[in-house]
Order: sequence, then structure tokens, then C-alpha cells
Amino acid sequence: MKRILIGFLIVPALLLAAAPARAAGKKPCEPPGDYNHARFVLDPDLDKDPNGDILREFCGFTVSFDSKDDDDGDGKADLLRVPHWVSQEVRGWEPPENNGALCLDTLEERPKWFTDPGLFASGVAPNDDSYRNSGFDRGHMAMKLLVERLAQDKKHRHAAYNTHTLLNAVPQRPKFNRCIWKNLEYLTGAWAQEYGKIWIIQGPVFYPGQPPAAWIGEEGERKVAVPDAVFKIVVRDKPMRVLAFLYPQMGPEYFLPCSDNRNYRHERFLTTVDEIEKLTGLDFRLPERLEGARADSLWDPGVVDLKNRRLFLSGCGR
Repeated sequence: MKRILIGFLIVPALLLAAAPARAAGKKPCEPPGDYNHARFVLDPDLDKDPNGDILREFCGFTVSFDSKDDDDGDGKADLLRVPHWVSQEVRGWEPPENNGALCLDTLEERPKWFTDPGLFASGVAPNDDSYRNSGFDRGHMAMKLLVERLAQDKKHRHAAYNTHTLLNAVPQRPKFNRCIWKNLEYLTGAWAQEYGKIWIIQGPVFYPGQPPAAWIGEEGERKVAVPDAVFKIVVRDKPMRVLAFLYPQMGPEYFLPCSDNRNYRHERFLTTVDEIEKLTGLDFRLPERLEGARADSLWDPGVVDLKNRRLFLSGCGR
């Protein structure tokens, strides 16, 4: 796939002055009309997030970003500068008949992280300065490689690039982000292949009743709260099934070497949607019987070759 670099989006001069000049910007991408990324989060009769936060829609996912609300009830606006949730619909992918490689055609260069100019100017969103040299990863919520499936269609060719918005990131400890969390992302790709279509809802968890344990960002930069844990809810339908995971950012075996062949024992982190709702204050649109049920095991990833990370996992040449 031949790729052409395009320039920055044109934004008002005031916002350009507020946002860092070196930052990239969101690229135009035609939303896929038959996808419903927020199916299990948003009420279709509402045009905003019922939790009162800031909605942003992208080709490959929908974000609810933290607003200037009063999270702790002290009468003052709290700014965590992270999304409350990011939701995406992911489908199985088959290579074109004339493509001999069983891998996605991915972006040749890693995109630079960019912010939302309007939310940055209002103080709600951070820019990349807050993450740089912090010791924490810019942890994707909607995985770029899963969104690459949409980008195979030229109408949505910028879908994967736009996952590098800081509206789609939370500070993650490197060993967590690059090992067990990435392995779970690969599994969701396998489930999309096996079942044809899944929905993934993910976001940060801050333990209730206490302030964030850590922040990133130096003096004069926009501080960003470091989550205590991260959740992921995976839904499939016909028949509807749910897996709900809750991962602390520090946990047993996290500091072993990363390996695609390791058994990360994700079953240890299975929980219920009800438990995630209690910890986050969010309300998901799932049947009550499923929200209160804890799965006993993971779904079968099918016959997909997990070891070689083909088809649903790897990009050509990576």
C-alpha cells in the first residue's frame, strides 16, 4: 500500500498557539457506517455521554474523555486527563486474494502522538510533553493493530494513524503495557477472527475514595493521573457472551521477560462487569444477567496460529 504523508489539520490560530507546534494532528477518515463502536456503552437515544463527559468519535473507536467534573465530591473540578472509556467494534479480517502474505499492511512509520487542540487549550487534555521522559508508556486503549483492519479500506486509511491521539492513552507501566496487556490485545484479535465480530471496552481504574497514587508531567506541564488498574470488557453476540478483566498495573509475574509464547494466565484477572462499574462509576448497556456473571475461562481462540502471530496479529515486515 503506497502511503502519502499529508499536512497538519488547519485549526484556529489561537489553538495552534496553545498546542505544541511539533505535534501531529488528527487525519480525516470517513467513519464506517455499519460499525457501532459504542453499542454497549451509549444509549442510542442520547447525543452525549450519560456520565457527563466528553465524547469524541474516530474511525476505529469512540472515546469518552474526562471533563472538568467533580469526581471526588469536594466541590472542585478534577482533571485526570485520561479517557474514562474507549470502545471499539473489531471484525475478523481476510487477506485479499491477490495478497500472498497472511498479514495486515500496516503503517510504515510509527505516528507521532497528538492531542486535541480544543481540549488542550481548555486545559482538559495533555500534550505529549507530559508523557515524554516520564518513565511511563503512552498506553493505547484501542490497539492500533486492531484498528489497522479498517485501514485496509482506502476510505478509512487514516484509522490506525488516529489511534495515536492522547485521548486514546493512559500512563501505563512499560512491563505491564508491553507484556501481559499486549498479549490480551492479541487474544482479542484472535477472538474477532474466530467469532467474526466483537466489541472491546477499556479504560482506567482509580481506586474509589482516594486520590490518584501517582501523576506524570513536570512543573508547568499538564499533569496526567496514573491509573491504579486498567479494565477491558470483551463482548460477542449470537449468543451474547462477556469477558470482563481487571488488571492492576503492578502484579505477579509482570516483571518476567515478555514473550508471545508465555502463558500469562489471564484467567486470574477475570471479574464481573458489575465490579468494574462499582470501581469506575460507569454504567454499561449489557443484560443484568451478564453484568453480574464472572466467566470461568477464556474463549477458545480457535485454530489461529498464535505462535506466529499471523493474520490478526502482525503487520507485514514487522
